[in-house]
Amino acid sequence: MSKIQINSEIQERRTKSIHHLNRIQGQIESLKKYLEEDRSCGDIAQLTTSIAKSFDSLRAKTLEGFILNEFLEGKKVSQVQMEKLNKVINLYKR
Repeated sequence: MSKIQINSEIQERRTKSIHHLNRIQGQIESLKKYLEEDRSCGDIAQLTTSIAKSFDSLRAKTLEGFILNEFLEGKKVSQVQMEKLNKVINLYKR
């Protein structure tokens, strides 16, 4: 993998993370409105669960990026290595 390709992948991950954060921010703003509007506890519980799952997903993606960048240092990753990494990430998600 060339340095340009690695930098491009890092930038793409950052862009996706920013989009993900924007979605979480929108969910949090909706949660605030739910509370202000005195929505039902069920609606609030459902939205808080969605926010938590969305944030957990972002954490897992961040961990994956950290492992790829810090430990593999931009080296080409085989399919087998990615499968092993995905097993680690899936354990983290539990």
